[in-house]
Amino acid sequence: MHALKKINTLNNEIWIDDDGILMLVLTGKEIEMELEEVKECFEAYKTLGCGPHNKVLQLIDFTGEGTMTAEARNYVAETGCHFFIASAIVNNSLAVRLIVNFFNTFYKHPIPFKMFSNEKEARAWLMTFRK
Repeated sequence: MHALKKINTLNNEIWIDDDGILMLVLTGKEIEMELEEVKECFEAYKTLGCGPHNKVLQLIDFTGEGTMTAEARNYVAETGCHFFIASAIVNNSLAVRLIVNFFNTFYKHPIPFKMFSNEKEARAWLMTFRK
């Protein structure tokens, strides 16, 4: 399942790392993720072999500033449970923390989703879900 290549979308770089974690790194500094961009990310996940029969851990490196449209959030909320065991996001922004908290509260996300200030803590938390 490990990919030797990285897939680039408009605002993201996506690959599976040596630990088998699906990495999504936002490449822009100030981004508004729209529905089409989110759908493109999910197509990349499929290309990397992720899906309902092969769910993975996901680590999102979102060190920039950004938002996600309501349509994009809805799509992630409905579709993410078919791809991920758990998702962690790395960011220090209060604005992003508010979005993550809103997402977890409003959408009653069916998979564990948590924000961390550094990648080491995020990876340690994700590994607790490794089967």
